Amino acid sequence: MPTRAGRRSHWIVVATSLAVAATATVVAVHAEPPAKSAAAVHAGGASAAPKSSPTPTSSGPHLLSFGVAYGAALLSESDKALGKSLDDAVALGAKWVRTDLPWDLVQPSGPNQYDWQSVDRVVTAANKRGLKILPILDDPPFWARTKSCQTQVNCPPASDSAYAHFAAVASARYAPRGLHTWEIWNEPNIPVWLPKPDPAAYEKLLAATSTALRKADSHAFIVLGGLAAVPTQPSINYVSPFDFLTAVAALGGTKYVNAVGYHPYSLPTLPSVAANFQLISSSRDNLVAVLQKYGTPDVSIWLTESGAQVSEALNAQVTDPLALQAAYATDLVQTVALNGHVGADFWFSDEDFPKAGLLYGLRDGGGKLRPAFNALKTAIASCGCNSKQ
Repeated sequence: MPTRAGRRSHWIVVATSLAVAATATVVAVHAEPPAKSAAAVHAGGASAAPKSSPTPTSSGPHLLSFGVAYGAALLSESDKALGKSLDDAVALGAKWVRTDLPWDLVQPSGPNQYDWQSVDRVVTAANKRGLKILPILDDPPFWARTKSCQTQVNCPPASDSAYAHFAAVASARYAPRGLHTWEIWNEPNIPVWLPKPDPAAYEKLLAATSTALRKADSHAFIVLGGLAAVPTQPSINYVSPFDFLTAVAALGGTKYVNAVGYHPYSLPTLPSVAANFQLISSSRDNLVAVLQKYGTPDVSIWLTESGAQVSEALNAQVTDPLALQAAYATDLVQTVALNGHVGADFWFSDEDFPKAGLLYGLRDGGGKLRPAFNALKTAIASCGCNSKQ
């Protein structure tokens, strides 16, 4: 990956960002109710199913898209490793992959030079396998940030129009190759938007970028950047998904998008009874209610990250954390299949990022398959809910 004097490599920066997201996940987990937690699953064995289930929004399973979220991993892998990673998505029955598309990777030196090599490799390899791509537009280069944020890729750009222009150039390049779906930032409701979340500033960026993308590609599908499942906590600059989405929607921001990204990690609580999943449409204050209130009821919820961190199972003193992760994968598919508001679900991640302390992988850091891989594969194949698109 390209580096610049005085800056960390992009991969190290991304790893740090992922660690921030992991911290947010831990906070969200602590907010979960105890019902059907890790201990309950452990007592019943890996195949134990929750006795209660979410209130379905349809008469049965509905069609939705499944994918794998890779973070920035695909961009730095060798051709062989890249192929192996994407082959996992195919084997799972997934139709989508989610990857970072970092602005600072493509234009590290200035506004007049582009280096698309790493992104091109991923797009070509995905197309070869019939996989669709959800890229995350993030990480402005140093020259496009405010002066106070020269060393931080998680800062918003100094110019919304410059960010939007980059998005339009990317769309013009990749729309002819079948890429029409874009996620605008990642977890803007926590300090992945520095120095602190700013719904009004994000709404302006979202409006400018969505307009530019649709001008470049009439088929553009826009996803509001995946919201971390955290409580509002001003002392650490966290804004809950409900509060953040409400603020953005009140300004008209949801009229620019086709879907809202959301990251409802909930281990050790199973998705079927987890508060983070109820926040989608069944809790008192939920995301779908916000969309309906502000005139965008047709906007769907995309779980652009979901999954189960093995270390969280260990923290919950589960005897067999790998069995819990597998049970979680099964319950996850069953849960989203019954919620007609969910349009897509992406499992994070294909493989662990041990150096960042992220052990969400369907494979461990050495590439060995975990039981969750086959559990997720079986659940997707048998749910009657896997869209062909």
